[in-house]
Amino acid sequence: MIKREVVMPVELVEEIAQIVHKEGYEALKEAFPAVDTVPPVFLSEEEAEALIDLAVIEKKKARLMYPFYDEDHPKFNEEHEAKFDDVQMGIYEKTIYYVESAFKKGSFDHIIHSKI
Repeated sequence: MIKREVVMPVELVEEIAQIVHKEGYEALKEAFPAVDTVPPVFLSEEEAEALIDLAVIEKKKARLMYPFYDEDHPKFNEEHEAKFDDVQMGIYEKTIYYVESAFKKGSFDHIIHSKI
């Protein structure tokens, strides 16, 4: 199994490692072996897909926790918007960016745009 180095900021690796261990995501424990994992991170294609899954799950969780994030929603809430944006522009977009930088851009679109 060939693994590629995925260059990510320390803060992002730490956040992902904490989620991996809190949620018990076995598919990512080899890449993030401890809660205090630090770069570099090496991922197989299967692990890269699992990491994209994690980012998508975190965004979906944010949509459930902060449903009034959209300013067009009748119950718009600025706090919801700020917290949702933290996830959207944080773990979600950054994870996708760094994984796609190491692998072929667009090769994870089927996961990113999945309705499941």
